[in-house]
Amino acid sequence: MRNGDEHTPSGYVRPQLPPEGERNFRDDHPWDVRYRELDDEVLVEQARIPMRDGVELAATVFRPKTGPAVPVVTTMTPYVKDRYDQWELFRDPPDGSVPGFFMGTVEISDHTPFEAPDPGYWVPQGYAVVLIDSPGRGKSGSNVDNPPSPNERWTDALKWIGEQGWSTGSVGMSGVSALCITQWIAAKEAPPELKAIIPWEGFNVRGPGGGYGGIPEVGFGKWLAWQWLEPSLNPEAAGPEPEAFAWDFDLQAIDVPALVCASFSDQELHTWDTLEAFNKMKSEQKWLFSHRRQKWGAYYGSAELQLQERFFRRFLKGEEAAMDGVAPVRIEVNVDRESYRVVEDDAWPLTGTIYRELHLDANGKALSTTPMSEEGAASFRATPEVEQDNRAVFDYRFDESADIVGYMALELWIEVEGADDADLFVGVEKLDANGDEVYFFSSSGGNPNGPVARGWLRSSKRKLNESESELGHPVLSFDEDLPVREGEPIRVVIPIMPSGTRFLAGETLRLVVQSWSAAGQWDGAEAKEWKTIDKGTVRLLTGGSHDSRLHLPEVP
Repeated sequence: MRNGDEHTPSGYVRPQLPPEGERNFRDDHPWDVRYRELDDEVLVEQARIPMRDGVELAATVFRPKTGPAVPVVTTMTPYVKDRYDQWELFRDPPDGSVPGFFMGTVEISDHTPFEAPDPGYWVPQGYAVVLIDSPGRGKSGSNVDNPPSPNERWTDALKWIGEQGWSTGSVGMSGVSALCITQWIAAKEAPPELKAIIPWEGFNVRGPGGGYGGIPEVGFGKWLAWQWLEPSLNPEAAGPEPEAFAWDFDLQAIDVPALVCASFSDQELHTWDTLEAFNKMKSEQKWLFSHRRQKWGAYYGSAELQLQERFFRRFLKGEEAAMDGVAPVRIEVNVDRESYRVVEDDAWPLTGTIYRELHLDANGKALSTTPMSEEGAASFRATPEVEQDNRAVFDYRFDESADIVGYMALELWIEVEGADDADLFVGVEKLDANGDEVYFFSSSGGNPNGPVARGWLRSSKRKLNESESELGHPVLSFDEDLPVREGEPIRVVIPIMPSGTRFLAGETLRLVVQSWSAAGQWDGAEAKEWKTIDKGTVRLLTGGSHDSRLHLPEVP
């Protein structure tokens, strides 16, 4: 394990815990991973999987010691398939590298690599598990000069798995984050062995954080490199083959059955892309499972594992009725970080969603259901420092309880002074009837004092993809930059990450707009280092001909 100040990227500070009277959230919810020994009936074997170019990929096979052939659960990891200690990195330094990350409780076998399917669960259920090192990592070879595509790598690996005597030839994939991302590639024009996938929270087209706002975030990539990717390199290989950031994703080419998890607690990394993938894939049999809890606690949770096993029993074992009664879409709508109710539906966004327009009023620092005839403005500066008063704040009090579920969008009129561009960071917060903030899990589920939702935009990146954008769900095109001229009003539309929140009568939705972002406000404990524009002032215009407004998705 690598740790110490000399390796720690800038921005590593423990987020301030939310005030909760005499309670201390950290004491109430300590970091906890519980290991159990692998069952004696699980056979563990090392294997080499031959590729079309002569390279061999290293695999660990977990399977029943006796009995007939079984279906297989597989994934490929860039983090080393035989390292089972990486969960410890989520302690505070000097033992770990992510201070203030509230992991919750994870219960796994002692042979479970980071974010991988647990062989201690799956093998006793009548499956084999095959975990593969990515090319050039762990013990796998590589071809850096002329490698096959990642999809072709998977075609060869799945063919090999299907031909083994202990395999029935039916293969499914499962895994979180990077081990989810690889599934989008394997399932693209899937080979016949691949019968189903469980992609559990992983980016694709847009990249980390949805990549949708155009403000570069460089801290996460640096942390990922020094803590995870550099130590995983195979010194005997030629080097790593292209990483996920360079892969060619084609979501519309995916037609295998899929159980997709896209949580509202992973807004800073995977939420946007995973939901987009669910809608874009053409699989006729697909289910969406969403939550707002801690990422790994949900993936390895007993109820979630039972659902995953039902899904694989249906498509790997052929039990036709195994998924009967499971709604196509399952969403958790939260009142606070602990309390939620489950909503089931046939579609995402939810059927019957209507958009409520709340108009910004800079003079009254409020949101209104009716447009403002009187013009107003609120100003804030670009700064790298935390300045709680250097922002624009707008409140809306709910007279009746409402479920706000889905994508939000903030349509603003702004003008810039002292610069030729501007960064905009947006937070949607919830206040209870007493005016105290209500917190939610965010930042991979490890930040306990997150907002309802957040978004960000570099103003010059504001051009929309008109063919993909919908009311409340804007999609940026990124095919050209649009000018930002000093003193000239421009209209920008900021996508806000999807969420599911219940506001009770008397509670308040608070909209915050600013030109800076700092750990401890909305960012969590993972390294966030935004390369923001560091000069200029933004004037946010409201009312009259500059009707700035928030599009709010309400489920009847």
